Amino acid sequence: MVNYNKKGRQQLWEKYSKGIPDDNYFLTFSCILGSFYPASETMVPRLYDQLNINWKTQFESKSGWSCCTAIGYHGDIMPIESTLLTVARLWSIAQESGMQVVTPTCVTSFGTYCECKDILEHEPDLRKKIKKLLKETCGRNFELPEYLVHVSDIYYHHREHIKKHFKYSLTEINTGRPLQVVDHVGCHYNKLFPEKQTIGGSEYCDVLAGMVRSWGGENIDYPERRHCCGMGFRQCMIPPNRGATLSNVYKKIRSMAPFYPDLIVTNCPGCEVFLDKEQWAIFELTGNKYFIPVLTYQELAGLLLGWDPYDIVGIDSHTVPVEPLLDKIGITYEKEKSMHVENYK
Repeated sequence: MVNYNKKGRQQLWEKYSKGIPDDNYFLTFSCILGSFYPASETMVPRLYDQLNINWKTQFESKSGWSCCTAIGYHGDIMPIESTLLTVARLWSIAQESGMQVVTPTCVTSFGTYCECKDILEHEPDLRKKIKKLLKETCGRNFELPEYLVHVSDIYYHHREHIKKHFKYSLTEINTGRPLQVVDHVGCHYNKLFPEKQTIGGSEYCDVLAGMVRSWGGENIDYPERRHCCGMGFRQCMIPPNRGATLSNVYKKIRSMAPFYPDLIVTNCPGCEVFLDKEQWAIFELTGNKYFIPVLTYQELAGLLLGWDPYDIVGIDSHTVPVEPLLDKIGITYEKEKSMHVENYK
């Protein structure tokens, strides 16, 4: 019989932990999330204010925020040097705010920030070059940020504090059973630097599962839990490759379906788009009706806080209806605002 050393196991787990400050967050937004599920982002400042968290955001800057260029870099249409310079400028703007913690809502921005920091830490000559170029082109200075933290990390860090404000929990109102929840963690959050940027590493990532457990649900482990959603920028940008995305979503959905999940929760904007919208494509191509609601952790928290499902949480932007989930939890909503639930029965 193996005698596991508890202290040793704790030391191993600490490799996949990271310090998350309580506040002083500089919030940056996502191109994709803001386009498809904008309420996910507008709810973040609302929650911070409710929790009395100190924060600032990019819109307060008069210098003009820009895309981080990550979608171009990962799509092989932008060189890393251009991304390094763009990210250095963004860090400079964030540092002007006086906030020490850069907190993107996008996991691809987060992964790119982490990659840029890692490159510049290990290549001092390149760092010197980027600083020189930034000064020449923008008249700006930057330093490597002390903290790069994804917004899902912040929700995880404050999960018990958030729970105190809930009106509902992840339980079925009629039976009291914990809802069965599938977590899907974005690859650019937990697979680029699993020992530096994640909570729990790539295989046992806890950032979403921890919220689910804290908020009353039961997290489902299933065979394709860590399989990519298939978004991959070359897939979604090049039409002949789009079948790869659909195939990956179909593989994941078929794998989780036998466990009868009540919902899927994710922290990646692109993952939510494809896990949500491709379920209709799967139905049209195969006739299989899965229709598992897909939520960001921000949307999930907003619903449990009792915020209006349409006017604040924005569930009407989803392809798979969220109303059946609301009925299970007992969340009230205006049924006349539900436009397409009947199409999914």
